[in-house]
Amino acid sequence: MRAAATARPSTARPSTSARRARRARTRAVRDERIDFLSTTLIVDDLVFADGTTRMAVLGGGGPQTLFGAAVTSDGELTLGLVAGVGEGDCPETCARWLADIGAEAFLLTLGTSTPRAWQITERDGRRTQVWRLDASDALYAMLRPKYAIWPEKCKRANAVHFGLNPSRPDVELVQALREGGCGLISIEPFTHAEAPLSRKDLENLVSMGDVFSPNEREARSFFAKGDGMSPKDLIKAMRKAGATICCLRRGSRGAMVYDSRTNEGYECEALSANVVDETGCGNAFCGAFAAALAQGATIRDGLIRGTVAASIMLEHVGVPNGTLVEYRAEAARRANLINPVAFSLDEEVAAFVDFDEYIP
Repeated sequence: MRAAATARPSTARPSTSARRARRARTRAVRDERIDFLSTTLIVDDLVFADGTTRMAVLGGGGPQTLFGAAVTSDGELTLGLVAGVGEGDCPETCARWLADIGAEAFLLTLGTSTPRAWQITERDGRRTQVWRLDASDALYAMLRPKYAIWPEKCKRANAVHFGLNPSRPDVELVQALREGGCGLISIEPFTHAEAPLSRKDLENLVSMGDVFSPNEREARSFFAKGDGMSPKDLIKAMRKAGATICCLRRGSRGAMVYDSRTNEGYECEALSANVVDETGCGNAFCGAFAAALAQGATIRDGLIRGTVAASIMLEHVGVPNGTLVEYRAEAARRANLINPVAFSLDEEVAAFVDFDEYIP
């Protein structure tokens, strides 16, 4: 009996037309949604501790967040920014910079001036923002336009990172993103809490998104005795309040990340860098970390990427100019310098002072 022939996989290269069709299908899918979206554009006027100034710098958190995502990714991530701007008063250089990093800018004209603010940096690194426009509902609507008027492409974003006021969290936006099928929501406070949070408010705040990323000062402000809490105490308390993945950004002392689902944590020191301007470093960290997770990376890899992105942002006044090619090469080099240290919290829980002591 003659043996049946065994089918072998074809090694023939797909035809040119087949390859073009496949690329077209891939582009069509990518064109339907943004992989990673951020919000808020502010034109910053910077004042440094030595009295020098730098005017009309692109800021607001959203651009720095996207830079962090872009510089530490492989270039396959589609990026977008949705923000309100004024009629003809947003510097052309701002939109050009976003295009240069491959971000699609959805700049919505909402009937008032482009948000603009003084950013005043002290010698110890503290920064104060002073609005150059009247603080009003119209201004806040510019910073993060209501979800209902977002372009459809933005509503379908796979991952979104944005900042919020911990005393007035944007619950409606998170609900809308969840209902729209957003795969990952990353949140950072953009200021400290005006007063210690109640248990309910704390639980609502830290559990809103998939990633919660305060800096150390902001985290301490959530608790009645926050100044006496260690970094791990802060993470424990946020875990107990319902945080899923928590990033604690510590400035020059580095950062800590923790996943409550696996009791897996990592910490690392900040990279040595030529300190030029600290504005936006936290945003860059958050963007790199959240984008890493959105691409399937581990929290350890996200910590490395975030630390690298922050170190590059630190060396520039405002957002870095130049090509992503050169920055990505430097980011890859710096990533090899970081060796995060693992930690878990279970063995320390018994020694943790009762959660209720920190809640008013």
